[in-house]
Amino acid sequence: MRLFLSLLFAFSFILNGIPSLAFFTPERNAKTFTLRLLGEPETLDWNRAHTPVESYLMTHLMEGLVSLGSDLKVEPALAESWQMSKDGKTYTFKLRQDVQWSDGVHLRAQDFVASWQRLLDPKTAAAYAYFLFSIEGAEDYNQGRNQDFAQVGVHALDDHTLQVKLSKPEAQWIYIPSFWVTFPMRKDVLERWGSSWDRPGRMVTLGPYVLAEHELESKIVLQANPRYYGKRGNVEKMVGLIISDDSTALKLYEGGRLDFLGDIPTMELKRLRQNSDLKILPYLKVVYMGLVTSRGPSSDLHLRRAIAMAIDKVKIGQILSGGQTPATSFVPPSVLGYSKKMGLAFNVKRAQEELKLAKLHPGQSVPIEFLLPSRENSLLVAQFIQEELKKNLGLQITLQPFDNKTYRSKLEARATPQFLASWSADYPDPDNFISVFMSYSGNNRTTWKSSHYDALALKAKHLLNRHDREREYFKLQRTLLEDEAVIVPLYYEPNPVLVKPRVRGLELNPINYLNIRRVELSEQ
Repeated sequence: MRLFLSLLFAFSFILNGIPSLAFFTPERNAKTFTLRLLGEPETLDWNRAHTPVESYLMTHLMEGLVSLGSDLKVEPALAESWQMSKDGKTYTFKLRQDVQWSDGVHLRAQDFVASWQRLLDPKTAAAYAYFLFSIEGAEDYNQGRNQDFAQVGVHALDDHTLQVKLSKPEAQWIYIPSFWVTFPMRKDVLERWGSSWDRPGRMVTLGPYVLAEHELESKIVLQANPRYYGKRGNVEKMVGLIISDDSTALKLYEGGRLDFLGDIPTMELKRLRQNSDLKILPYLKVVYMGLVTSRGPSSDLHLRRAIAMAIDKVKIGQILSGGQTPATSFVPPSVLGYSKKMGLAFNVKRAQEELKLAKLHPGQSVPIEFLLPSRENSLLVAQFIQEELKKNLGLQITLQPFDNKTYRSKLEARATPQFLASWSADYPDPDNFISVFMSYSGNNRTTWKSSHYDALALKAKHLLNRHDREREYFKLQRTLLEDEAVIVPLYYEPNPVLVKPRVRGLELNPINYLNIRRVELSEQ
């Protein structure tokens, strides 16, 4: 049945190229909020989820100990309060006593212990396991050097008290339990259903919504959770339509089928500037080109440096016309560690000199495969880079655009020497950006490893003085962007979204966390 629905969705086009969504009719009277999902989620398992496709779902199905508000300040969530020891190493969280899972079972501190043990378990292969490495014994457990989780600094003191012990104090650690990989998990549910626990009718959650339907490559429906402890607006159903094509998604929005739309086609932004539905919001995001240092041409440092200096990033904003600005540091503006004087600047002469050091010369054919998602902005940027590298260095770049699922698969496999990607903040701290490229990070797709970089990154995250931290993050980025040229930051961009006038109270913070808890829908 799911395969049939997917095929039906793929082939059911009518006039103007708008899909015939006969299986879904907006239920205005039923208070349904409808949005677009970029693709089929890789997983709904919050310990393992790691892409932007899952974010809008995770933050409505579940909650963490704390949350980040619209101003990115830490707020109580499942923990009503917490205390930090004088030495900054021990956090004690007091859980709310009125929280129930969607099946009526009360939340217990042990549910966090079960979740964090599973996140760190090497069998889970979670990309974000390293987020917990600051906890005593966590890295040893993940790396198999210790198989006794009792030695990890996460303990349920009683049903409503969770204690976390860090190996060293960290100024930014309180952000970590706001991220979805740390959300609690029911061990009994996992044991009952095994790998199929995240299906409708089996998944239990404690956020404002529960999983009601999941039609592969078609739609995901969340229904209001009657046992949710917090206040909620009048949205009874949240429907995510899986629409990979940007132009189709925009037509559906303009046709009244969607209440909210992000990832707007760049070529449409000029036309939409006068539309009162358009909101341009801040976004802690950087788009970059990654170079897989263990594959083919990208293994040569001089070639990587040549590539970095042969791209005139100023022109990207002109091409995309969406408020993009050239990226210098990997850390974006408004975050500690951002610098305008970072990275290898555009310089064709120096780029050609580096090419010669790589024992190549301008015009010499060096085929390089370039992986990217098959979306409009990505294609435009990749085509521009392809032209720049051919014009300035004579490199032959072969573009390999794929749908989201295939792209993610090839990215995980490190299948090409060059790839286009982005990183948006999970929490507003430079550690979230710098730690991506540590040796043990599951999000490091470049294969580059440096014990020196790892040591500096650990040093920086444990410093408590703001100026000392910033100095270390500048050093780390010079290593990453200049000395080793592992990645090339391309541009920063805001977050343009369309929101229907009937939607009141919607929040979207600078890390792209959508919050519809307070949304009130009118009958319009």
